[in-house]
Order: sequence, then structure tokens, then C-alpha cells
Amino acid sequence: RTPRELGASAIAYGGSPAREAAQAALREQGLLKSSAAGPFPNGALAGQAPMLFHEEAAVVLALVVVMGGPLYWLGLGLFVLACGTWTQVLLHAVATAVLAFHPLPKAYDQINRSWLVQQLYRYFSYRMVFRGDAMAQCQKNTPWIGVGVPHGVMPFANVLSIPAVNSFLYAPGPFVGAPASVLFHTPFLRYLTLFHAVSVSRQSLLRELDAGHNVGIVADGIAGIFKCNHDDEVVALKDRKGIARLALRTGRPVLPCYSVGNTEAFSAWYDRWGVMEWLSRKMQASVFVYWGRFFLPIPHRVNITMVIGDLIEVGQTADPTPEMVDEVHERVLAGIQAAFDAHKAALGWGHKKMRFV
Repeated sequence: RTPRELGASAIAYGGSPAREAAQAALREQGLLKSSAAGPFPNGALAGQAPMLFHEEAAVVLALVVVMGGPLYWLGLGLFVLACGTWTQVLLHAVATAVLAFHPLPKAYDQINRSWLVQQLYRYFSYRMVFRGDAMAQCQKNTPWIGVGVPHGVMPFANVLSIPAVNSFLYAPGPFVGAPASVLFHTPFLRYLTLFHAVSVSRQSLLRELDAGHNVGIVADGIAGIFKCNHDDEVVALKDRKGIARLALRTGRPVLPCYSVGNTEAFSAWYDRWGVMEWLSRKMQASVFVYWGRFFLPIPHRVNITMVIGDLIEVGQTADPTPEMVDEVHERVLAGIQAAFDAHKAALGWGHKKMRFV
């Protein structure tokens, strides 16, 4: 089977002839690569994209605002609460409400194709790697449910997949991400929803699928943050079967994906007794300590790749039995494992092993 590597492009899709022309253009630019003789060789996809100083500086500044903004704003709030006047406390509260609820533009196409997004691709040397005819499956069998793990401190591969899929996968329906609901009203961090995101609630997902939209979900969620380590790729998905239930009830296929590099973008610390994890679950917000470049909330410049497995077809069942859910769930886990194992050596991760918890 022929794996494919995709780089970033911003070519509009208008049908099969346009798709073929667009993909030919990608090949000419060196952004679409194929390995006709089996898997890519070891280390073939481990190179880092070059960047100019001003390009990297722009990305770092944007990430400081989005990733560091919530921390700085919280710190300022605590300082004002402890040392400020009641007027200052009130002003900070009003400013927080404005930052949390002010309208965001819905200029998805313009943002997906923006100069800054192109630099984000370069910063993380972002790739999408398909196995066999998985790309053709994605383009024909829509809408589908994309399952991307692991979460890590921030699922950058999943975030960047939204503009990437909408810019150059050329699937008939748009692709939307489905983060935790708290993200939509977290100051600064909510700007990630500019890439076209919807709530991960069941009603929201059903609405998007019924409208013909492909949806992407970080299936391990907050639990995945607290399972990361530097030895193995640990995925908190063994007993989380909501994706299988959703697929069976809607009859929509599942696209198993693995985000290589998500766990390396930041370093994290949390207590070994599970207190922070318990608080995070209760609050539906992550409570832990993390850092990146210069010990700041700036992600390390690591390669991040979304590896994509074969589409998993399921039948529609209004009331699936536990046995049916288990069967689909095992296929999803196997699909994620197969996608990772097929490409890990080419990405320079051949020493890593995956395990589900």
C-alpha cells in the first residue's frame, strides 16, 4: 500500500477535475509525495522545514498571546484581587468578560489560507501522512468522524488539521474541530476556534454530521494530558467508547488518526496522586504546570505530524448493543495503532511504542 505525505497548500477544490489539478500542483511544488515501493524509508519524513527569523518570530508572538495569555491574565487577576482596589477588581472582571465573550469573525477560508497559518505549518514542520488509499476514502466517504489522539498539553496536530484539511484535502464537506466547550470562552485561548470549531457536545456533533460536515475529535480529552511520558506513546482511550457509539448511531465512518509530536511540544508537571487530574475533570479545564521554549508557554519547535489510517465503515443502529460498541471500538484502536506503526520509523519515532490505558 502506498503511503502519502502532504504538506500545506491553499488551493480551492471545486470537483474531481479540480482535485486532480490541485494535487498535480502540489506534486510540482514538492508538497505531495508518494512512496511507490512500500513505506517511506526510516527517517525520510523527519526533516525540519526552514524558516526565516521574522517568520519564526511572528509564530512565537502569536503563540505567546494564545497559549500564554490565559496564564498572564489569571496572574494579573490574582494580583489585582490581592493588592488592588475594588474598582480595579471590577475593571478586571469586566475586561475578562469582554475577552471571553466578544464576537469572533467567521472568516474561515481567509484564516485557513492566511500567511500566519502557513508559518505555523513551517514552525511545526506539519505533515499529514496517509496510508494506502486513505486519502481517496476521505474524499469520497463523507461525512466522517475523525479521531485524533493523543491530546498532550495542546493538540497542535489536531488544531492545524482544521485549516489543512479544508485547504488541500478537497473533501466535499467542510471539516470542523470539536474542542471542549470551555475553550470557547477562555480569554485568548478561544482564538483557536477561529479555525472553525464547534462544541463537542452530542447535539452539536449530530447537527454537524447531519449538515454533511466532517468532524474531528480529540478522543482522549483531558485524561490524555495526564498520561503522557517520554518513554512510550500512552493513549487514554481503552475504556472511552463514545466515538464508537456515535458512529453506530449515525452510521458515519470513523477516521483513525495519531498525532505524532503532540506530546513533545511542551513539558508538563502534575502531582502523582491524581489531585490535579481530579480537579481538571471536575472543572472541565486543565489544571497542571507546563512550559516550553525559554521555560515560557511557547511550544518547542518540534515536528508534528498527523498520521491517518484506513476509514472504518460502520452500519447505522439506533440502539447499539455493548457488543457492537466494543467491536467498533476495537477497530478504532487497531486503526490508530496501525497508522502509528506504519509511519513511526519514517518520522524518526521508530523507538517508540504505543499502549492504550
